[in-house]
Amino acid sequence: MAQLTPEQVDKLVQLQDLTGIEDTEVCKALLESKDWDLEATAREQLGIPQDDIQEHFPQQQQQHQQHRDLNQQPVNPAPQAPAPGLVHPGALWRRPRGLTAWALYLVTLPMRLVYSSISGVWDFVTSLLGFPPRRASAITDPLGDVNSFYADFERQFGDVHPPFFRGTYSQVLEEAKRELKFLIVYLHSEAHQDTEKFCRGTLCDNRLVEYVSQNMLFWGCSVRRQEGHRVSQALRENSYPFLAVIVLRQNRMVVVGRIEGAIAPDALVERLMTTVGDYEAFIVAARAERDERNFNRNIRSEQDQAFLETLRQDQELEQKKREEDEVKKREEEEKRMEEEEEKKKEKQEQDEKERVARLKIDLVDEIPEQPEQTNEDAIRVMIKLPDGQRLERRFLKTHSLKYIYYFVFCHPESPDEFSIMSNYPKKTLACKPVPDQPDPPTLQESGFGRSEVLFVNDLNS
Repeated sequence: MAQLTPEQVDKLVQLQDLTGIEDTEVCKALLESKDWDLEATAREQLGIPQDDIQEHFPQQQQQHQQHRDLNQQPVNPAPQAPAPGLVHPGALWRRPRGLTAWALYLVTLPMRLVYSSISGVWDFVTSLLGFPPRRASAITDPLGDVNSFYADFERQFGDVHPPFFRGTYSQVLEEAKRELKFLIVYLHSEAHQDTEKFCRGTLCDNRLVEYVSQNMLFWGCSVRRQEGHRVSQALRENSYPFLAVIVLRQNRMVVVGRIEGAIAPDALVERLMTTVGDYEAFIVAARAERDERNFNRNIRSEQDQAFLETLRQDQELEQKKREEDEVKKREEEEKRMEEEEEKKKEKQEQDEKERVARLKIDLVDEIPEQPEQTNEDAIRVMIKLPDGQRLERRFLKTHSLKYIYYFVFCHPESPDEFSIMSNYPKKTLACKPVPDQPDPPTLQESGFGRSEVLFVNDLNS
């Protein structure tokens, strides 16, 4: 209600006063189905013909307008109708149609007058006491109402009948809209004198069953049940048996055919075939529109898939390029580190060579003078280098073994790292001096004789 304009609210209140329908949602749906035309909505709900309101209209135009209003009534899937017999005090009188309707009207007039009077007094009293006005009976189990009717119908008339849709009225409307099929709505009145004859002779006819099964959806319910009564209030039938043909038009379910009263099966099939032929263009147009939507949706889906595939390939290429760049960068970094390490190593080796060269120069002066051959303490030492070169020199037996090490170390052909081994007994001599350690033993302490042969082992080879 908050979404309505003041003019729409005023029309809604007027329609409630005219028709006696207390449910605002039903009145709103009825007005929306007529584009908020209050006059057309009230005329349709009250059964007032066109000529009673606008007498100056040509007869042909009046018939066309009545036919359009009658056969193309928009369907409201779930309106909530008022309870039977509940009439608002300000409601207009609905003129009966036909002799039978007049007779029923006159017979039931006293009862309805008494009921209306009692209802008016009751509503007045309850309003004084602060109670809310009465509403239509709520539908507690619409699917149960439909299934109960189907079970009762098959018990009474057998299994040969048009295939009933096993669902509620709202559900069958959605199914007809989804499947793009014509829908037949059958309202069953057990109290009507033509009902049994119509069900046995027409609804159970094989030709009708075959035609409906192949071309239409079929739904029915008894007006004695809440679901059937609700649909009856929405379709506003005048007589029984009642059939309504509904089809999708401009995205709305519209009544395009109304068949009231007893009818033979052949005539009913003819009427249905004529109605289908007249309004099949709606189905064709809806199907073409749906096919176009599906085609456009498929095109968009394919375009989206192609875009996503292109995007995925671009992302893969970008990812691959990033990985290649990372690998290249990592290889360059490793190469740079290797070059730096190589340069560092070369520098260390160069520094070590320079250090060894300086050390060889410095240690030359540490080697004592060679004693005379006639000296009784002199020991002749012959040294064989790794390359086969032989060195010979005399040392005093009191000299430390470190001087033999210095002598070999300072020779240009000697390795930088080496050890010295005696010939017999074969052992490695501890002749290399160690800083902060006592000097190696003397030649005499090491058991040297008058002449010794030593071998130099290259530790870096």
